[in-house]
Amino acid sequence: MAMAPDVPARGAAVPRASPGKPAVLLAVGVSDEDRAQLQRLGGPGLRLIDVGTYEEASDPYECRARDYIERAVALAEATPEVEGVIGVEDFPPSLLVPAICRRLALPGLDYTAAVRCEHKGWSRVLQQRLVPDSTPRFALIDLDRPPGPDALGVGRPFWLKPIKSYLSYLGFRIADEAGYRRALAQAAEELPPFLGCFLELIEDAAPRAGLGRGRQWMLAEELMSGFQCTLDGYVFGGEVTILGVVDSIRFPNKVSFKRFQYPSILPLKVQAQMADVARKLMPGLGFDHGLFNIEFFWNPKRKAPMVIEVNDRLSMQFADLFEKVDGISSYQILIDLARGRRPDHRRRQGRYRAAASFVLRGFKDRLCLAVPSDDDIARVEREIPDTVVMVRAVPGMSLSDLPQDSYSFRHGLINIGGDDLASMRAKLGRALRMLPFRFAD
Repeated sequence: MAMAPDVPARGAAVPRASPGKPAVLLAVGVSDEDRAQLQRLGGPGLRLIDVGTYEEASDPYECRARDYIERAVALAEATPEVEGVIGVEDFPPSLLVPAICRRLALPGLDYTAAVRCEHKGWSRVLQQRLVPDSTPRFALIDLDRPPGPDALGVGRPFWLKPIKSYLSYLGFRIADEAGYRRALAQAAEELPPFLGCFLELIEDAAPRAGLGRGRQWMLAEELMSGFQCTLDGYVFGGEVTILGVVDSIRFPNKVSFKRFQYPSILPLKVQAQMADVARKLMPGLGFDHGLFNIEFFWNPKRKAPMVIEVNDRLSMQFADLFEKVDGISSYQILIDLARGRRPDHRRRQGRYRAAASFVLRGFKDRLCLAVPSDDDIARVEREIPDTVVMVRAVPGMSLSDLPQDSYSFRHGLINIGGDDLASMRAKLGRALRMLPFRFAD
């Protein structure tokens, strides 16, 4: 089969579908919200074939990785028109997708490169080699033989987190030895069921990391401070393209996010430094044919912006922000990459000068009694055009039953476009008055 002109020769497989035919993609852990966005952007010709249920792919406690991959392979072999695999969520889909692409020789991110991003310990070791000025001091911790906090070499206070997590799960700011021991005890109890799927998926790749055996599951890092942001981009044919930098505004606890805002207000020189880090780091990780995001801290007292972590996926929450300002959603880029096509990136061709994703959260656990109905949400989106409301709370459930960080309780998101922050805050106030969330202590 001849190689399609849009498919990079460097390590990428050939799409099986012919140009002009409807796109048929295996869908790995694609939620109803994500499916609506993908169908809107991919058009009526886009056909998504689910591999199992959403929970089987997206819940690390429920996912049986090897069985899931085998089912995906069988489904693709029974459907010759499948030309790619698509997933949106964080882990497990972020590793399942490249694993399936590898088995089927379909366009996609190299599996080992994905593991280099996903395993936060391995990622730090490689970052230290590739971008040393942007890598904090760190130490891997074996839960069976944890060293004392002062032996870690990261100073106090420091940040403690698992080698794989999401939404800051089991992430702690450690100030003293008692807090350190408590956090390790909690991690030793909670991590085994959470990491089971992850360790299964990386089994064949992890030995090449040279990180040793045992339960090296926690990572201590020097405490970084400053202005937090996220750089989003993609790599196609070895070329790194920067989508933009989104500012991350936190609550006073310095952990929980209040809103995400695009474009960044950081000096252009600083944003260029972050782009330089991405252009060195991503090819060095062997990363190609995929979306990525790099979380940064910028502190003018430091020589360079510091890498918080590297993720081998799009920032779902930011896709709509890019569309509002630039005129192209990163979901569209995801579709193009899954089909082996070069994305058509644009800048500043959207309807708004700025966009923000406001996080609805509180700081005590509450029982959810009611959430906005579809009609309530439709009214908001009708009266405040282009506003996107995402409900995360579930009636009858406590907020702590949902994925949360270690310090607060999120129950929804509202994405808004406007001329500036003041105009977006005004729209947010209007929207909240129309959305009847109800909680009980």
